[in-house]
Amino acid sequence: MENKTDEQTAESLVDSQAPSLSAQQVKQRNTQISKAAKDFAEAIATDAFAARGDHVAKIFERLQNEADLNWQEHAQLSVGLCDIRTRDGLLRMLHDSPELRGQFQAHLIREVARSQPEFVAPLATVYAGIAWLEGQTQMTRLAIDHALEIDSSYSLAQLLDIALRHNVPPTVWSSSLAAVGFDACLKGAA
Repeated sequence: MENKTDEQTAESLVDSQAPSLSAQQVKQRNTQISKAAKDFAEAIATDAFAARGDHVAKIFERLQNEADLNWQEHAQLSVGLCDIRTRDGLLRMLHDSPELRGQFQAHLIREVARSQPEFVAPLATVYAGIAWLEGQTQMTRLAIDHALEIDSSYSLAQLLDIALRHNVPPTVWSSSLAAVGFDACLKGAA
C-alpha cells in the first residue's frame, strides 16, 4: 500500500510543471554541465577505467549527504549517468548499499525536476532502477514512463519497461547486478 509521501513523490517525478528556473540558474546549470562534460571527457581520454571509478566514487559519496546538490554537483551527476559504464557502476554500488537507496532516490527526484531534457532519461531511469530494487513497482513504472516519454530510445528504460510489462520480479534485476562486479561494470561487461 502506498502512503501519501509515495504519492507526492510520484506526482513530482512526472510533474510537467517542475519548478521553473531563473535565467541566472539556467546559466549556472548550463555552465557547470559544459565544464563537467569537458572535464569528464578529458579524464576518460586519459584513463577511462580510472575516470569512471573516480566519478562513481565522487557521486556515491556526495549523494550520501542530504543537502541539495549545487549546480556543479548536479552537472557531475548528470554527465556521469549519461555514460553507461559509469551509470552501471553506480547502480552496482547501490545494489550493495540498500540503506542508501532512499537517500539517492530523494536526490534523483529533485535533479530530474532541475535537469535539461537530455539528462532526464538517465536520471529517471536510475531512479526507476533503485525503486525496482526496493520493490516499488508503481514508482518504477512512473519513472520509466517519464524517461521513455523524454527519450523513447533510452535502452535501460526500454529494458526495465519490458521487465515490468512481463511481471519480471525485481529479484531478477538484483541477481543480475550481483552477478557482475563493479570493475566489470566500469569496463562495460554489464
